[in-house]
Amino acid sequence: MTDPDDRPLAERLDEQLMGLGVYLTDVEAGDDRLAIEYETVAPGDGVPGRQVGQVLQTVWSVRGEDADPVSVDATVTDDDGELRGTWRAEAEWVERLGDDLTQTEFSERVLDTVEEPSATP
Repeated sequence: MTDPDDRPLAERLDEQLMGLGVYLTDVEAGDDRLAIEYETVAPGDGVPGRQVGQVLQTVWSVRGEDADPVSVDATVTDDDGELRGTWRAEAEWVERLGDDLTQTEFSERVLDTVEEPSATP
């Protein structure tokens, strides 16, 4: 039997995120950046703030605690493919967590990056 950790990052992420109502539609992994696009089934408009933290925690968990920090750029759509928004977390912020950046400060920085499309009248 194959070790599940040998599976591609996108496959492992997708498996873990499904239970959160998050469905990966695209993943691009580089040395220092991870770009993800996902569909959320959370009700409402915009980017579900709580889900941002859950997605980041899952990314860190799946990549492993020994992995170098990467910046994460996320694009969030609804189940019809309509843009709900974007957010990002910088690798530098992750590196500073626990040193001179608290978890609350980190979360505030990430949530400050959320951009949502303007509602059209």
